[in-house]
Amino acid sequence: MKRICLLLLCLFFLVGCAGAESVPQYEAIANHDVNLRRKPVNGALISVIAEGDKVTVLEYGEDWCRVKYRSRTGYCMTKYLDRFRSLDAHAYPLPGHTPCVGFIRFEEETFLSGDAFEGITVKPQQVACVLRVSEEGYHLPVWRGETVIPLEKATPSSFVPWQEAKSGDVIGGFTTYYGDQQGKGYAAERAGNIQIGCDRIQGQTVDAGESFSFNALCFPYTQENGYYYAPNISKEGFNYGGGVCQVTTTLYNALLSLPLQIEAWAVHRYTGVSYVPQFFDAAVGRYSDLSFTNTLPYPIMILALPQDGVLTILIARK
Repeated sequence: MKRICLLLLCLFFLVGCAGAESVPQYEAIANHDVNLRRKPVNGALISVIAEGDKVTVLEYGEDWCRVKYRSRTGYCMTKYLDRFRSLDAHAYPLPGHTPCVGFIRFEEETFLSGDAFEGITVKPQQVACVLRVSEEGYHLPVWRGETVIPLEKATPSSFVPWQEAKSGDVIGGFTTYYGDQQGKGYAAERAGNIQIGCDRIQGQTVDAGESFSFNALCFPYTQENGYYYAPNISKEGFNYGGGVCQVTTTLYNALLSLPLQIEAWAVHRYTGVSYVPQFFDAAVGRYSDLSFTNTLPYPIMILALPQDGVLTILIARK
């Protein structure tokens, strides 16, 4: 009898441990046909994950991930997975994302350029988010790279840690840049769509436990709904509402700086867009939305600031 009880206890322990190990961390997409193995490195082959198929990541690692693919569980190389979405933003931050630490207000006209971005001249009192601060200056995300602004050219403000925030405190944010380079002759129309998208989400409050949908406020992207004909990421290259996805992309990156649960999200295409790193864009349209649930213990407010080529979105405690 004692032996049976001991065996049962061991069985319960093993089942409990297995269950704990199987808590999903992320969803991801295979970017190649990739082998699913029983263990890392030279493990026996279980199956082949088809390029474009979705997997559930049970354990994330820099080199290998333990994943569930259809009904099978095994290991695949992390480099063959991308488009990660956290299934528990509090426990599992998004791999590869570098959050901004605060924002600056420019004190004087300053020319900004970086990576493939040809640049714009920002004006005094415009606001931009900062990746980090060093002796060199303020490091700003600019397209797929960064640029550095001397310390004397701006006044800084740090984001307040969300656990310590009081009403009105800014707890996260992100900035992207736009202008003639993306406008393809329709820069004013594209900027107009960015303005419309920002106007429709500006000041929106999301209570604790509630969800936010960008499309619920801004769809449909048509002339009848106020949008202009402008460049977009599509086969045609132009349509009404072109530029709105820069609003959602900036909002998405602002959200990632906090443990907010992304519910719906899609990239435009595999190569992404020019003004943020690959897989950090957020497309919206008839078949895609950007939505999230506020998993913080208090309401938050979206502050959308289109500033003549400088698009900053901040998240504040309401």
